[in-house]
Amino acid sequence: MSVSSYPKIMLITGERQAGKTTALKQALTAIRQAGLSVSGLLTQRTGPHDLEVRELHTESAYKLTDPFDASSATPLCHFKINARAMARSARALAGSFPTQVFVLDEMGPLEFEHRQGWVDALALLARESYTFAVVVVRPSLVGQAVVELPAPMYSVVHVTSHNREGVPALIADEVISACARAARGERETAP
Repeated sequence: MSVSSYPKIMLITGERQAGKTTALKQALTAIRQAGLSVSGLLTQRTGPHDLEVRELHTESAYKLTDPFDASSATPLCHFKINARAMARSARALAGSFPTQVFVLDEMGPLEFEHRQGWVDALALLARESYTFAVVVVRPSLVGQAVVELPAPMYSVVHVTSHNREGVPALIADEVISACARAARGERETAP
């Protein structure tokens, strides 16, 4: 296996409700318009305790959470994950490869601290059946993501209320450029 001199995984981070998913959705439009195949999972908050997941390679969307009841919540505390939906989305992860661009929104405490949810994404990413990956992760978990995700180099984009307007173009430009370099077989030093 050769080691690229460019990042192969981009981490998108930012506080809750900073606009990470919105920026990523906007970037995906440009990435797809560039003719790149995109797969993976995109999670959208649909209410204070409600999440929907979209399989990017099939466009199937479904509720990831059940109605919230604090007595039966998962280790996430503020969500009650639907076990069948989680199992379905975990199977969809395995079906996401091979691809040019893999997206996972998001890996959080459920994966990194409790070893549940989409933790299998770590092994799937290690197989490197993708050209570039974009993974959303909370700021408090970026260090752990860097240790556990299988890449020698990362780019990290921190989304804030001050920069979120420009983030979609930044994501799209980096992904499209990385895929173009890979297609040409380039290995020069990153700028």
